[in-house]
Amino acid sequence: MHLSDCSYCWLLPPVGRLPALKELCIKRMKSLRTIGVEFYGRDGAYLTQPFRSLEKLEFMGMPEWEEWVPSGSASGGEYGPDFPRLQELILYVCPKLRGNLPCELPCLKKLTVYGCEVLHDGRATTATTNSVNYKSLEELDIRGGCQTLLSLLETKLLSRLKIENVDVQCLPNCNRLQRLTLLNCPTLSSFPKDGLPTTLTSLTILNCRRLEFLPHEMLAKLTSLDYLGIQSSCDSMRSLPLGIFPKLTTLQILGCENLESFSLIEEEGAVENLSHLNSLQVINCPKMVCFHEGELPFPNLSHFVVIDCENLKSLPERLHTLTALRSLNIWNLPNLESFAEDGGLPPNLRSFIIRNCKRLRALDSVGLQALVYLQIDGSDHVLETLLLPTTLHTLCISDLSTLKSLDGKGLGHLTSLQTLKIYSCPSLQCLPEEGLPPSLSHLSIRCCPTLEERYKNKTGQDWAKISHIPCIEIGEEVII
Repeated sequence: MHLSDCSYCWLLPPVGRLPALKELCIKRMKSLRTIGVEFYGRDGAYLTQPFRSLEKLEFMGMPEWEEWVPSGSASGGEYGPDFPRLQELILYVCPKLRGNLPCELPCLKKLTVYGCEVLHDGRATTATTNSVNYKSLEELDIRGGCQTLLSLLETKLLSRLKIENVDVQCLPNCNRLQRLTLLNCPTLSSFPKDGLPTTLTSLTILNCRRLEFLPHEMLAKLTSLDYLGIQSSCDSMRSLPLGIFPKLTTLQILGCENLESFSLIEEEGAVENLSHLNSLQVINCPKMVCFHEGELPFPNLSHFVVIDCENLKSLPERLHTLTALRSLNIWNLPNLESFAEDGGLPPNLRSFIIRNCKRLRALDSVGLQALVYLQIDGSDHVLETLLLPTTLHTLCISDLSTLKSLDGKGLGHLTSLQTLKIYSCPSLQCLPEEGLPPSLSHLSIRCCPTLEERYKNKTGQDWAKISHIPCIEIGEEVII
């Protein structure tokens, strides 16, 4: 049942009497100030169990709602709690709601509170683990105020916690967490004194700049950690240790202003610990200078992204040893001059993107034999030195200001090429005289004035040379 946008309704109907109701959503009731005993639908003798089947209850956008009154026998009554089977409770943007949540929710598994800044303000707080029955709670999502709800972290079954825009300095102990997400908590400065639980599999930190990252001895306890994402947080962190998490598969580092490098810990098992990592992303770390001296032992790394690291001068050595790598993205690295000089690119690479690496001069493509997708933007000299494999399916080139011609011999052998995109190459005069590969089914040319005029639909001097291609885009015109 959905009750919404009843702007003049100030009293809810007795929906608690509906014996089969499983989901109830109440939205944007602008005049509602109090939810009282009438909501539950009990008669005077309390002979009716309210909401006997309700599993999900959601309140959204209730600007004037101030008070949530229990039925009168919510605990200790003959017929038990008001919501005996409720599994999910969502309170979304109820800015004036004060007082207490229902204290008896024996089956509650997921609680989401967002934009309820004054909840528990002005009355005795009952939402603590000593006075409420939330023993089944598994997921807690708190966004905006409501820090008193953090006392629920001690619930034994709690496995997922998300905190956003909460004014808190230190996290309380969370004994059995598996997933922890911390978003936009500018005052948060420390993790629990005992560290995080060994059960943790996912840790996400966003916009928590004052937060001190865990020390080495506490990191070593995270033996189940599978995902680690840090974005615009932990400003004091200068180096991030690698090889400390034995099960880590995904590492994402974004906007860490003071991070300078990664360090490979010198402990037994450190190299073996890196064998599970399959995705590494480093984005917008302006002080990042290097990854690690020497090669990084990532035998199963399949996805590698480095973007917006203006001081980065080198990539890991011996990239060709990363035989599991399938995707390599390198964007906006103005100080990167070369890489893959000691053996070439990874042999099983399928997708390769280079954007705005102005100083990059030459690229050794020895061993490149499985590439399907190649994109080169703003890196003029790369295309000239790269030997393209016959497996290539899509080639995209753009922002190559000095490119004057395409090597027909270099493209002619691309027997698998189906898509060719050429954007913003103002100096490019013509396509190869030898013609394009017969396998080509899609040609797109944009922001290339000379090319657009030369191959214009029907009227261009060389239109006949490309007219057989099934799908052509010239400027804004699509010809099929």
